[in-house]
Amino acid sequence: MPKCLLILFFNFCILQIVRTQNFETGDNSTVRGCSNRCSYKDSSLQCWNTSLLFFEKILLGQMRNYVAVQMNIDQWARRHKKPYIEDFAGAKKRSIKSMESFLHDGDILKKETIETIVDALVDLAAQQSNHSMLTWMTHFQCPIPCEHRYTVWRNLFILSTILNVCLFICVLPLVRRMHGGESSEPLIHNN
Repeated sequence: MPKCLLILFFNFCILQIVRTQNFETGDNSTVRGCSNRCSYKDSSLQCWNTSLLFFEKILLGQMRNYVAVQMNIDQWARRHKKPYIEDFAGAKKRSIKSMESFLHDGDILKKETIETIVDALVDLAAQQSNHSMLTWMTHFQCPIPCEHRYTVWRNLFILSTILNVCLFICVLPLVRRMHGGESSEPLIHNN
């Protein structure tokens, strides 16, 4: 009996650990500051301003990441391509072509907007590269869906396996007792 209590206590502890690894704390993918519930009927601009601030932060971060990746591509080429030829003009053309392929009819963004932004960001990457080999690597951060952590699901699988084994261990003595020497007695007594 103490062994079963110990197993139940152990399972309870594991359940508490898994329960604390919920959507918000487990994979850190909760978005704060952006709302799909903003309406023209709202009494103030608070919802819209909060969403705008969220997207301003996202836009700034993504521009920073874009410049960092362009710099890292240039630095990789400096180390691996012999003879090295600076190709920021080609990088602009490739990025513009790639981004234009994501535009659709009636899009609020136009080709000229993409060209202006890509020109400015790639020029910044060229300027930051100092036209020389950097000894440090610029940092960039992937958004959560790119490299999503699945530790919660792994932990739930492990917990499920442990609980199934414990259930088997707890049920096995009952099955043995029922199947054992008392098999000649009926399971249901008529009174």
